[in-house]
Amino acid sequence: MKNKKSIFYRLREITVPLFALLVSFYFGAHAFKSVATQNMLADEIAALKFRQDSLKSERKVLEFHVGLISSNHVDPDYLDELVRKNLGFSHPDEIIIPR
Repeated sequence: MKNKKSIFYRLREITVPLFALLVSFYFGAHAFKSVATQNMLADEIAALKFRQDSLKSERKVLEFHVGLISSNHVDPDYLDELVRKNLGFSHPDEIIIPR
């Protein structure tokens, strides 16, 4: 009878530390996973910031070109350049050398 009490007492003594150890492993595994995910997200954020900067510079260029052909003032040189480039128009006295 004393032996049974001794076994149950030992099991009860080992249960709390064993439970604490299992909980520590559980959260440790999730911490490792979250660190890897955090590094992956940091790389993605850096790539997206680079993309954002390139899009901002492209937007500035486009806004500049839109400003050149705005309704209240049209830059004749830029308009001539656009017409020649997009529509292929030229003056009758010009010689065109294709690339």
